Amino acid sequence: MKKLLLIIILSINLLHKNKIIAQVITLGTQVTQSGTSGISPYNYFFESRRVQFVYTRTEIIAAGGSAGLITAIAWDVSQVNGGNLSNYTIRMAHTSAADASSHNATSLTTVKNAHTLTPGATGFRTITFDHNFCWNGSDNILVDVCWGVNGGFASNGQVWMYNNVANQTRSVNSSTTSQCGNNTTTARNHKPRVQFTISPITIPTATIIKTCAPDYQSYSLSVQITNLGSFTSVDITDGVTTYQSNVGLGTYTITGLTGSKTINIIPHGGGTCGYQQSFTACDICTSPTLPANECVGAPTIDLSQPFAGSTNCSYTASAGSPSVCGMTIENDSWMSFIAGSTTVELEFEVGDCSSNFGIQLSVFGGSCGSLSLIAGSCVNPTGENTTGTWNFSGLSIGARYYVRIDGYAGDLCNYWFTPISGIVIVPSNDLCTNAITLSCGQTNVASNILATATDAPVACTGGGTTSKGVWYRFVGTGSNITVSTNNPQTNFATNLNVYTGTCGSLTCVAGASPSGGNTSLTIPTTNGTIYYIYVDGDGAAQGTFEISLTCPPCPANAGTWN
Repeated sequence: MKKLLLIIILSINLLHKNKIIAQVITLGTQVTQSGTSGISPYNYFFESRRVQFVYTRTEIIAAGGSAGLITAIAWDVSQVNGGNLSNYTIRMAHTSAADASSHNATSLTTVKNAHTLTPGATGFRTITFDHNFCWNGSDNILVDVCWGVNGGFASNGQVWMYNNVANQTRSVNSSTTSQCGNNTTTARNHKPRVQFTISPITIPTATIIKTCAPDYQSYSLSVQITNLGSFTSVDITDGVTTYQSNVGLGTYTITGLTGSKTINIIPHGGGTCGYQQSFTACDICTSPTLPANECVGAPTIDLSQPFAGSTNCSYTASAGSPSVCGMTIENDSWMSFIAGSTTVELEFEVGDCSSNFGIQLSVFGGSCGSLSLIAGSCVNPTGENTTGTWNFSGLSIGARYYVRIDGYAGDLCNYWFTPISGIVIVPSNDLCTNAITLSCGQTNVASNILATATDAPVACTGGGTTSKGVWYRFVGTGSNITVSTNNPQTNFATNLNVYTGTCGSLTCVAGASPSGGNTSLTIPTTNGTIYYIYVDGDGAAQGTFEISLTCPPCPANAGTWN
């Protein structure tokens, strides 16, 4: 018997614990009555009236409210209406507005359908909603009440008001036509004392990270749902498109988005209680690699990756910008690069422009304040929605150059560059621990111009004297393998040194330095052993190199599988 009683008590406690109990909260005190013809949500003086007022998150929380379903609203009636209010409708919305200083045109949710509101009695007049309003717990609440057209009128019908501050309530009214679709026009002090009936719930939570595409024409969102709240699964939607349905905790990716989006994470199967976050289209002018307004401070752009820019980023004519190529400068901007070859080739694309003129391009050597045009680098102009190839040569390997982009006749255009050759970036394999893995038959084009000698090893016999360089690695096959920089895109004299062991504890295998040309090195390898290659310049040489790894083919009589 005791065991049975214990089970019953536990069951009752669990039911009580999981039961969602509605709470009634009261906002405001009885400061003043609304007046026999005054603006309020309960008055019989005008046959039709629309009223708006805002209850702030701060006062709702202070009254004991929390995020959840608002199922009813109540006015504190001090004088009963002299007749029915026809087509009485209540609508609500989340808002950032703190008062009713202007008509609020945000999208409204109808919580109480049009009906006849009878006079009732004094005291709190509760109106139960037809459609519950899900309050997110973070925004203020806009309440919009309208009625009409009534069959009569009288100077009566009042509610208690509070908050004697300007612009607390506003309305529009008429004696003949419905005002439910018209903007409110007149404001007053005080707003209605109110009661909300709220069923508390826990809303889902999430973290959403926006990433712009390299061309800034679209963006992706990484949606991490961190808490399901009171629900078992959720949908991810923008109100039109559902990107994920019936999902739980985890990270979900949305790609290819353009334009503004508001992402909602809501309970699966219906309801609007959920997390919400808004995003705007990607703006090229917010790019962290945006060109500078002046030559001084021009960022070094990584043109080994697609680069997006625009002349429509509030640029002005640069002070002292050289007058060359027959150009008139209006809104130029500047970026710089390090030459890895004597010739640079870029592909470009120009998007829509404000005046259909396009952009004009030029490249300068020297230093800001003492620039000299690189012959053949003028593009003047290239029109909107065009593509082309931009070549210029006569460059010094390792030198910095400045690119000027200007809107022709001040035109405002988006543009994109894609490098083909000749641009240097900071190497990712500057350290042994970041060595790039090569496979048999593979090549890699790189540079030692921006490399360091941070962990330059002692050269092997024949490997010259090591200087700033970069690292590669490969796995031995048991055959002779050839490492070579004697390839078409190598434009300076290189050293090669090969090691076994581990980074920081290397053992020389072989080394080679050029003798009138670039370098090749063939070594026997042990199957499964990791080999490290250090590539640097012979002496102080620097530039672009193309490294290759060549392995012998399998013998023709190696056999077949049965």
